[in-house]
Amino acid sequence: MPYLVGEPPDPGIVVLAAKGVGVYAAFCGALDGAHGHLSPMERARPPVDLAVAEGCGGLLIVAYGAAERVTPYVDALMLTARERGVNIIDALRVTGGRYWSYTCASPTCCPPEGTVVDVDGSPVPAGAVLRGIAPVRPPRVPPAELRRVRALLAPVGGPERAAVGAAAEAFALRVRALSEDTRVARGTAAVRAAADAEGLPGREDTARLGVHLGHLRVRDRAWSAITADTAPRHRDLWGHLVRHLPDRWRAAPAALTAVAAWQQGDDVLAMAAVETALAADPGYSMAVLMGRALAWGLPVERWRDSTGE
Repeated sequence: MPYLVGEPPDPGIVVLAAKGVGVYAAFCGALDGAHGHLSPMERARPPVDLAVAEGCGGLLIVAYGAAERVTPYVDALMLTARERGVNIIDALRVTGGRYWSYTCASPTCCPPEGTVVDVDGSPVPAGAVLRGIAPVRPPRVPPAELRRVRALLAPVGGPERAAVGAAAEAFALRVRALSEDTRVARGTAAVRAAADAEGLPGREDTARLGVHLGHLRVRDRAWSAITADTAPRHRDLWGHLVRHLPDRWRAAPAALTAVAAWQQGDDVLAMAAVETALAADPGYSMAVLMGRALAWGLPVERWRDSTGE
């Protein structure tokens, strides 16, 4: 595992997808943190769906943590894989330096007390050294990248943010009296105009856009308009809203910023924007979906292929 995913998360799940004679992809997800509220079945579908889409025929599941914590996730993965016709090569649990198999019931092979993970007695490290293979190092974000992300997402100082917030509250009271269809039509028009305009919106327009994005149908139309070509504009526009709007209105533009950054291959900004959205609105569904796509390594091409749908 250290040569495939680095230090495995604990508690967490690693899923290796096999294609041909080797590992085709490795999916790694912690069970705590931003995605801890998702059910086992919600966590199981993305890696299995991606494995099927890529033509992988088998999965090796390795869970790290106490049995009561990880077993529901292993069960969900195994059930989902079998429903999709994917072979389970093996499913293991690693706890306290020992491992157990979920698929083997033979006490001679897999004793009830578990099997010691004997790193020192394994030929794998020596073989890796001979081949010049090193364990995967945990990702480290350079200071310059952190400064760049903060500049794109950190709230503006001074009275400006409060003024935008007041304007947003006043506009929200006005649009509340409109019909559903009128709100969606006006919001969609405002979003399209802002995306096509040059420069960044002023205080009043920033406030109005923030309120419009609070309507899910308007937000989704903005979401579907983000393509590889339009991503830079959307990143700058929605990032501007993130910096100027109060927390009540930040989740939607932050999630849109994440999608735009992901389209550009900027995973550092994308994940930071997801965290910003979830900090403003824990459980915000679009941010949760985007976070799952990033955590499981969903290829951006797969999103582009489905945007017409």
